[in-house]
Amino acid sequence: MVPGEPQQQAAMKSNDSPRGTLAGWRPPKSFQQRMIATGFLLATVLLGIIFIMVYRTNSSFVRWNNLVVHTREVLGTLDKFSTAVKNGQVAAVDFYTSGSDQQVKVFGAARAEADKALAQMRPLISDNPTQVHNLDVLIPLADQGLAILAEIIQLRRDGKTGPDAMKPVSEKARKISPPLAKALADMISEENQLLGTRSAEAATAATRARRLQVGGGIIAIVLLISICTLFLRENSIRANVEGQLEQSNSQLELRIAERTEELEQALMLVRKHNEEPFRLFVSNVRDYAILILDKSGDVVSWNIGAERIKGYRAEEIIGHHFSTFYTQEDIVKGKPASALRIATEQGRYEDEGWRVRKNGSCFWANVSLTALRDESGELQGFGKVTRDMTVPKRSDEEMRVRSAQLETSNKELEAFCYSVSHDLRAPLRAIDGFSQAVLQDCEDQLSDRGKEHLQRVRAATVRMGTLIDDLLNLSRITRTELRAEPVNISQLAHAIARDLRAADPGRRADFVIAQDLQAQADPHLIQVALQNLISNSWKFTSKQPHARIEIGLNNSNGKSEFYVADNGAGFDPAYADRLFGAFQRLHTASEFPGTGVGLATVQRIIHRHGGEIWAKSELDHGATFYFTLQG
Repeated sequence: MVPGEPQQQAAMKSNDSPRGTLAGWRPPKSFQQRMIATGFLLATVLLGIIFIMVYRTNSSFVRWNNLVVHTREVLGTLDKFSTAVKNGQVAAVDFYTSGSDQQVKVFGAARAEADKALAQMRPLISDNPTQVHNLDVLIPLADQGLAILAEIIQLRRDGKTGPDAMKPVSEKARKISPPLAKALADMISEENQLLGTRSAEAATAATRARRLQVGGGIIAIVLLISICTLFLRENSIRANVEGQLEQSNSQLELRIAERTEELEQALMLVRKHNEEPFRLFVSNVRDYAILILDKSGDVVSWNIGAERIKGYRAEEIIGHHFSTFYTQEDIVKGKPASALRIATEQGRYEDEGWRVRKNGSCFWANVSLTALRDESGELQGFGKVTRDMTVPKRSDEEMRVRSAQLETSNKELEAFCYSVSHDLRAPLRAIDGFSQAVLQDCEDQLSDRGKEHLQRVRAATVRMGTLIDDLLNLSRITRTELRAEPVNISQLAHAIARDLRAADPGRRADFVIAQDLQAQADPHLIQVALQNLISNSWKFTSKQPHARIEIGLNNSNGKSEFYVADNGAGFDPAYADRLFGAFQRLHTASEFPGTGVGLATVQRIIHRHGGEIWAKSELDHGATFYFTLQG
């Protein structure tokens, strides 16, 4: 035996592995490797701690932010009550001075709105004993104040319009106004204090979360850079050792000899299963990498699509193991061997994940691996098809990021709307309050024209408050989550009709509502849409001696079309395209009051349901609004 024979035999045994000389060799763990493992463990633990801290801080921010939103909702309800009381006061005074029956209707509606606001207030403040006490003080004062306004209306109805008749009522009003204003101010002050505290806590939590995220990110980056440096150094050492081992030509020749028979069998399989037209088709496919592997996973055939996607020419890759296309992390996890095993056992293997091109860049691949067997069932190799899915993958990720950004923007917009609403109402309340104070304190010094101007100022503040409410409702419609379920349109229409009759019992009006109108829609949103449409018809038939409002359903070209028709003032069809624009009005405010936002709200609701809305009309011949719903 020659001196080198034992080494040669050992080399031959090591080549039993499909990967050749290096596959069976594992260097001992070095200090760098231990450092890398320790670094990864430390980075994982640190990131976990940072994640927990950020999660707790974000939870605190969400909790305080929810409290801020709740406080603003309480303030909004107080605003509704204050506005309703002021509307009732204005209506009562206007009726006393002018005798207009329309003001009695306004007073009734305002009184109902005030009672509704107080009813909504109690569950909102049930967890605040101070506010519960303030509300218990406010409710009887509000009842007394509204009762005094009702007395003013009754005086006018009884024909008592002189100063002497009004003097007792004025004395009651002067006694009740200060405690009523104080009770309302106490509640508003308490909520404003809560709003300031909760807003500050939310801002503090948000700042703490940002600092934790930035600081944790910097620490994690430093650790990762250190680990990568050690990793690259370890790879350099490993590459040098592998380069020295690969210098053994005898070992490489032995491996080639052992694989020659398997490659020849695989080539025979390719010849057997690939007729010439199919071979031409496969070789020219550009969008898919189609290749044949032998039983060990070495590449046997290579098409143009594989060259385009992976970057290797056929002569560069044939004979190499298909794990060349895997990331180092997947190789360490044993994914290539697992893929061959599953395909062998189950006949097929599918996967999606990152793969590596010749130039080192990564792409997201959809991979299908099929076991190829002969007539006797013996495994001959594998067919592998790969598709580059990088662009769809990135598009999905970008879509998720944009969805998250949109959700954040919507939350910020909602908070902004509440803030703007609150900031706009403050000067309106001041204008209305000072105008009322001038009317009360300087009544004897004002001329009738001066009083009329002040009343107009107060009425304008009421209209501005209503406009703010309509704009907020319009913005909420777009952000409200759609919850489709079966809805009885007929029941909703009857309920709305009852409320309208109760607010104006003197009106002669017939409601014709078809029975059992059903739809698949969001119950709350469709109620808002019907409320606007039917109230619109109620308003524009107010000058008819006998109004008629009809709610029904038509079937046209296989589509179900709901409609709301009336015999009111109608509109010029030449201006129909302006109907559903915000602030667009086809009648003056002196003819029919309103802000011009209602129909825009209806259109947004119908569009969110995938439907359409349109109208037909002629001047002085009523109007019909049609809409469809698609669930």
